Formats: sequence, C-alpha cells, structure tokens
Amino acid sequence: MNHVPLDATLTPTLSGILFTTIFALNLQNLIRSRCLPSSPAAPPKASKLTERLTLTRSSTSQFLHLASAFALIMSLCYLLEFHPPSPHISKHYDKDWFLTILLLLAAASALTWKQNGEAGGRINTDVLNRNQTEEWKGWMQAIFLLYHYYAAADTYNCVRVLITCYVWLTGFGNFSFFYLKADYSLIRLFQMLFRLNFMAVFLCLTLGNTYILYYICPLHTFFFLMVYAVMGIFRKENYGRGIRYKMIFLSVAIYLVWDTTLPLFESFHFLLPTDPAIGATNGTLWEWYYRTSLDHWSTFLGMCFALNYPVMSCWFEKVEALGERTQIAVKTGLGIPLALIFLWWYNGPYQCEKFEYNATNAYFGIIPLLTYIYFRNVSKTLRGYTMSLLHEIGKTTLETYLLQHHLWLSSNAKSLVVFVPNYPKINFCVVTCVYFAVSRKAYRLTMELRGMLLPDDLNYCLKSVSVTVVVLGAFGVLSAIVTQGGTSSAGVWTVVCLGLALGIAIDRIKERQLQLKEPQTYKPPFDMPSFFPQALTIVLGLSAAATIDAYSHHSASPIQPLPSACQPFVDQGSWVDVKCGEGEAFSAQREAGLGALVGCKSKLWGWEKVEEPHVCRFEERNTKQAKYSLRDRHIAYVGDSHVRIQYYHLRNLLGEIDPLISNIYAPYHSDVPTVDIGSTKISFFWKPYVADQIEFFTSIKDSNEFDAVIAGAGQWDAKEGLDFERYKEEIEDIGRLLGEVRRRSPDTGLIWMTPPTVNEHRMPKPKAEQMPESKVSEYRNVQINVLKEFYGLDLFLEAGALTYPRVTEAFDGVHYPEDVYNVFLQIVMQSFDWTFTQEVAKPESNGNSPGTMANPVLGLLMLIVSAVGIIFFDSFMGFSYLPSLFCGGPSPRVIQKEAFEKLHASLSHLLMEVTGDEEEGVALFSVEAKKEEH
Repeated sequence: MNHVPLDATLTPTLSGILFTTIFALNLQNLIRSRCLPSSPAAPPKASKLTERLTLTRSSTSQFLHLASAFALIMSLCYLLEFHPPSPHISKHYDKDWFLTILLLLAAASALTWKQNGEAGGRINTDVLNRNQTEEWKGWMQAIFLLYHYYAAADTYNCVRVLITCYVWLTGFGNFSFFYLKADYSLIRLFQMLFRLNFMAVFLCLTLGNTYILYYICPLHTFFFLMVYAVMGIFRKENYGRGIRYKMIFLSVAIYLVWDTTLPLFESFHFLLPTDPAIGATNGTLWEWYYRTSLDHWSTFLGMCFALNYPVMSCWFEKVEALGERTQIAVKTGLGIPLALIFLWWYNGPYQCEKFEYNATNAYFGIIPLLTYIYFRNVSKTLRGYTMSLLHEIGKTTLETYLLQHHLWLSSNAKSLVVFVPNYPKINFCVVTCVYFAVSRKAYRLTMELRGMLLPDDLNYCLKSVSVTVVVLGAFGVLSAIVTQGGTSSAGVWTVVCLGLALGIAIDRIKERQLQLKEPQTYKPPFDMPSFFPQALTIVLGLSAAATIDAYSHHSASPIQPLPSACQPFVDQGSWVDVKCGEGEAFSAQREAGLGALVGCKSKLWGWEKVEEPHVCRFEERNTKQAKYSLRDRHIAYVGDSHVRIQYYHLRNLLGEIDPLISNIYAPYHSDVPTVDIGSTKISFFWKPYVADQIEFFTSIKDSNEFDAVIAGAGQWDAKEGLDFERYKEEIEDIGRLLGEVRRRSPDTGLIWMTPPTVNEHRMPKPKAEQMPESKVSEYRNVQINVLKEFYGLDLFLEAGALTYPRVTEAFDGVHYPEDVYNVFLQIVMQSFDWTFTQEVAKPESNGNSPGTMANPVLGLLMLIVSAVGIIFFDSFMGFSYLPSLFCGGPSPRVIQKEAFEKLHASLSHLLMEVTGDEEEGVALFSVEAKKEEH
C-alpha cells in the first residue's frame, strides 16, 4: 500500500479546522438572518460569476454560503473514503453490462440531438464549434469513467487515445483563445490556474493525497503554461509568419526533451522526488515523465490545428460552395486517405498490448483524432447539430474526473463506493446519480468562487492570492501544532473546538466591521441575546461533531493492509453453492466460441464477516495487487504436492501464462528451479516428510535468503506409517526451529499448512489402508496442538477443516480441484499484509528513469509531419492537398491569404492592444499576407 509522504494527519487537520471555521461562520450568518427576517444579511438567491467579494453583508453572506457548500463536498469525500456507510468493494469487469450502459447512453443522447443555437437565431455550423467540443468531451468522459468503474482493461488503448484528445484540446482551445482575444494578463493566468487546480488542491489537503495522483490537473496545467509562454513571448509575431517560426522552435524543444536521451527532462524537473508516493509508486519524477511522455506531442499538435484553423474553415466553405458532385468527390478525396491510415493504425499499433502501445501513442494517437474531427464535421448538417446530453456531461469533465476518485470510486479510484450492499447494479445507479449531482454542483461552486476571488481586476487578484496563501499558511501552522497530539478521537474534538472558536472570533470581528459600514436599523422580533448565534453555533457544532464521531466508530473501514489481529479469522469461512448468472454463462460461450452450456454451477469460498476488529476486510487479490504485495520479494514453498500446487497457483496469479501446464509435466518428486516473475522470485523445495522440513529450516535459520516460507507436510509421514512418537518429537523440533528462524530473521514470514482431508474411498485399496482419514487426522492434530499457538507463525492454515466440505471432490482421494488450492493461495495472500510490514529497500535502478520512453526515429517523424502542417497551412498535416491534386478541390496554400485576411479583419479591435498602433497593426497583417502569398 502507498503511504502519505507528509504527516498522515497534517493536511486533513488543516482542512478540518478550515472547514469547521467556515461552517461556524456560515451557521452564525444563517442564524442571524433567520432570527432577524428583516436583516440584509440573508444570502441573495443568485449571484453573478464576476461579482467580487467585498466587505458587505450580501457579499460575505454569499461567499460563506458557497464556501460552506464546497467544504461540505470535501467533507463528503473524506467520509466516503475513510468512513464509508458500507465496505468498499473491488471492481469486477462485466463486458456485457459495460457495453449495455454505453449503448443506453448513446440511445438517450441520440434523443437529445438538436440544432446549435446562437444569439440572433443563427445556427452555429463552425468546424469544431463550442457545442461540438463539449459533446466530444462528454462521450469521451463517459467511456473514461466506465473504464475506471469496471476496470475494463481491454479498453485501455481506447482510453489512452481519449486522454490524448483531452490534451490535444488543451492546445487547440488555449491557442485559439490567445489568438482571438490576445489576453495574456496575469488575471487570465490566475483564473485558469484556479479553474484547473482549485478542487485538486483541496482534495490533496482534505485527503492527504499527492498532487500527482490527480495527474490530469498537473498535465493540463503544464501544457496550458506551455501555450501561454509560446503565445505570450513576442506576441506581436502571432499574427504573421513569426508564429510559425515559434511553433517550429517549440517542436524542436519537445523533440530534444522527450525524444532524445539527453538529460534535459531531469534537469528541468530536478526538484521532483524519486521516493514512492501516493499515485507514484516509482517516484514523482518518473510518474511525471511517464504521464507527459504519453502525450508530449498532443498539445503541440492541437496548437498546429488551431494555427491553421482559419484555412481549414475556409477550405470547408469553398468545398461546400461547389457543385454537389464535385463537393462529394473532394470530401471523399480527403476522407478515403484518412480512413485508410486510420485502418492501418487500428489494425497495427492499436492492437498492441498496453506497454507496447504506450510507446507509440504520442506519435500515432493523432490519427484517430484527426479522422474523428474530419468525419464529425464533414457536412454542414453534422456541424449544426449536437447531442445536448453529452454536451452537459462535457461541461463538467474536470469535476467528474476529480470526484470519481472519492464519490463514485474509492481508495483513490481502486475500489467502489457502496450505498446499496449486495446489489451492484442498483448501487451503480444510486451512486452515479449522487456522483453526477455533486459534480455539477462542484462545477458551479468553482466558477462562482473564482468570480468572487479572482474578478477582472489585477490589484484585487494579487491581494486575493496573497490573502489565500497567508490564510492557508496560518491554518497549516495551527494544524502542525495540533497534530503533535496524535490522531485519536480527542484530536478530532480538538479540531472541531478550534474551528468553532476561530469561526466565532472571526464572526465577531466581521460583524463589528460590517456594523461600521452598514449600521443595522431594524429591531429583532424578540429579545435575542447578542451571544445567541454563537451559543447556538457551538451547540449545533458539537452535536454534529458527536454524531460524526459516533458514526465513524460504527462505519465501515477503508481498504487497507490487514493487521495481525485478523490472523484468527483469515481461514474462517464456508463453501457455498453459486449458480452463475447469464452474464458469466454467455461470457464463457463468447470466449470459448461454444454453443449452449451444460450446467452453470460451482462452489465458492466466502469469508465470515468480522465485526470486531472491523478493519479485517478480506478481499480476493488480483494480479496487480499480488505483484505489488510481492514486489522485490523471494517466496519459498517447501513441502509436498499440495504445497507445490499452491506454488504454481502463485505463479499463475502473478501473471505467468498457464503455469499449471508446468505442474503437469514437471518432475513430481524434485525441487523446481527458482523463477523470476517481474521483481518477484519464487522457489519450490520438495520436502514431503517432516524430517525433510527439519533439515530445510536448519539450513536457513542463519540466513535471510527468503522473505516468506510457506511449508507443509504430514501426509507422507502418515502414509509410510513412521513411528508416531518420533513424529511428535519432530513436530516439536519444527516448532523450535521456527522459533530460531523468527528470532534470527524477524522479517521472514512463516506460514504452515496442515495436511488436507483425505477420502480413502477414492484411493486404490492398498493406499487407502495405508492412509485413511482417521490416521491422517491424528498426524494433523499433532500439528494443530503443537504449532497452532506457536507465537512466531504469521499464519497457521488448517487445510483439513477447509477441505472437509469438499472431500467428496478429492478426485484421487488426496488432491482437490484447482479452485480449492486457489482459496489456499488467497488466504495466504491476505496474511502477507501483516507478514510484510517493512517496505523493501528501493533498488538503485529499476529501469524507470527519464529518457527510457524516448524514440528519436518516431520523434523525427513527428517533426517532419508537424512541419508540413505548419509550412503548408494544413490542419490535416498535408492530407488536404490530395483532393486538390486529384479532385479539383481548393488548395490550403492558395486560400490561406483569403482566410487570414477575413479573420484579421474581424480582429481589428485587437490591433491596438497587440501593436500599440492600429495602422501599424493593419500594415503588419497586409505585409505578412503578401509575404505568405509569395
């Protein structure tokens, strides 16, 4: 599990005190306004987004109302993450249900297909108009969210392309804004940074997370700043040939930083830490390099598209003014090449596995993007209509991305929030409704708070930023003092009392200042003591704190490493008959290519619910979790065939392809050479007799070679009928040896498994006479009596009790179906949580370092392709010239003069701001147009 790199309670304490203070201030304000109906302190019903915060009753009241609502959303995230009403559950991929939801969304969206309206009644048919880009973001966000909810790994490449599209839109949208508005002010900078990071920063503070966890925010922030710098430096050159020189310079810089092995990336980001952190298991430096490398060309290519947008828009106008047949021929002449290269990409790079695909996404992700843009805008009718449902979803993509981590999903997007236990589909509907409602509210709050704190006034913005930094710093210092006292319930009460005290003190200061500016001339309808709002706030605040504190003690716990207190319960459970649903049945048919199935029933193991301690949340571990738990570990399996089968099951869980085949063909009565699966080493030692176990533990007691040893024996001793008293002594020797290993190697995990139940009725008669269950049970009971209470064992697995309900399925009387051994493995995997309490020392190099994703050849290809688009005025990177050569369509280079003159004529209001002289600006445009013409 990841850990918070800061004090685990510092930033949540900061948020707790801050939010309690805000709640106290707002509560006093509401009490005063309700008890004094004629008071002007009541919050207005609506506010303009650009209305700045001022020291007036209406303004402060509105601000406190908005801030309290935002603090409530943050508090809800905290409660659902750390004190959920029901235990979080793991994700389970149901492809049929996943596709069904997407189809239902598509059908519902199609019903909202309507014309794009604009002021004045004109239908907006511009290429990539605002309605269309919001719709685009909407359907991409739907796929992105469902991919996370269902852990739909087979759609990873598709989602990777969607993220590329988002980053591309950052370049396209911001370049267009700066080109059309020429607003490079600090106000614009502050407002954009606030929009992108406000909620992410408070989520980090509230939940103790790292900024890199919400990687979309730093990614968009970084690339926004890149666009801002390129457009803001030598801004006078943006309306002529100079902008193309700047773009070429930027492309070379991108190539050198990401597509060569020069140490430029590390030099620019030397302050980023390399230690594991939440959201960055290989260190923040690598995570940031990895995230930016995946899309390092995307924003730049979006800027290229925006740079040539006037030409591309004019191209569509020219083509649609042609005759119908010529128009179809020209559009087909561009559509066919785009479709062909898309088919190449789909059947080539897109079919690669995740990591192989990641290596090419930055270079080829533009292909499906440009293909979609072209065919979505191929006709004026398509451009004039959008699906309003997707448009609405697209407006809140930032909020839905951030809040999915804690309101829809949980454990930082690794598990699912549960409101309706045991009904996953109903729960999905309920949680989704709450999630989208809160996301829309969060979007509105962010915009309104931005309007109040960062209006279109530079001096006010600078003061607002300064005050915000000082306030957060002061609360941070106070939090650092409070957290010295620990994190118990007393600490929670300290936070609440401090927040209430600060809220009351600040309210008194605020009221005195307001009384001077806005004297109250009304009289209360009853004799209300002056301290009544404060007293009622304290009562309500403490009552709310008591309620939340009581709830937290009875709520479920988050998914976290299991403590050793869970050891007595880890093998407690039962087998249940489960009939698979139609989803599982038809999934099996699809994957196997079969017709109707015969029967659909199996036995599954379930852990008993553990009420106390409530942190014992046993869950089946998947491959990703197993790899993380066992990273850089060496696991030894020591024993008979039952232990060997578990050994192969672990190899299977770690992702090895069908290792059970190896179990079939491997020599049965011999060791298996150590194998490396990722960073995990696994060994098997054939030691079927207890005497062999003594020899093994004697040999390792002075070494730290293994991080965990899973051992088991006894059936062979029973089969051979060795001296029973001697056997007892050997078991006692095993106990003493385990004690020595524990003392000398305290970090080595020790797990012992008893012999499973045998079914002599399934054995050949001679073997049945040698080892009936009555005899095996005697040998098993010796192990239970001697080793079970042995303090040094991390797990004592009673395989006899676990297998007894399945004894009739022991096909040869001794061995069981594979699912039984998988249960053994899952129980052992739970025990690793308390076995491996110490982090493995970080290797000096694990191959994850900046520069490893560089591809000079493909990077050079991107330089050439982008240069073609920049030099030849083509948003489609040269493809627009094909229909002009073969179908009589307009050439981008021929129409570029007309396109830019038309655009620049509409931007005359910017000329004075850009050049300082309107005539000079007109001359600039005309001169540059003539240069381009020649």
